[in-house]
Amino acid sequence: MGASQPGLDGRSDVPRGLMAEILSLIGSSGRYLQAILALAGEESREAIALYTRLLVMLAAALFFAALGYILLVIAVVFLAAHFLGLSWLWIFCALTVLHGVAATICAKYVRDYSRSPVFAMTRREIACDLESLQKNAPRHE
Repeated sequence: MGASQPGLDGRSDVPRGLMAEILSLIGSSGRYLQAILALAGEESREAIALYTRLLVMLAAALFFAALGYILLVIAVVFLAAHFLGLSWLWIFCALTVLHGVAATICAKYVRDYSRSPVFAMTRREIACDLESLQKNAPRHE
């Protein structure tokens, strides 16, 4: 019965020596760093996907605002002025307001979704790890 049974925390009561403890610390630190980096990698892929969608929406908003302004000013204003007998200036103002509203809606969509926090899971995991380390730290009295 030379070997002792591991305790509840999985550690043996037999001292293993300084070198074994250092190697165990290095191994644990490596596994911890690997897990944190894997989590950061996954969250960075999610952030890339999010910001790519937002960039596409911003490009679409700018494209539609510019194209709508040019096409509607050239085509609709003069056609409506010709067929309805209205002043082209009033028609121009109404179409400008309409496209300004559409551009504002797209810009608000981009603004709302660009404020979501990045790396939230990683921050939570690091906070939990630090809290756990503080709870399990030896107390010096």
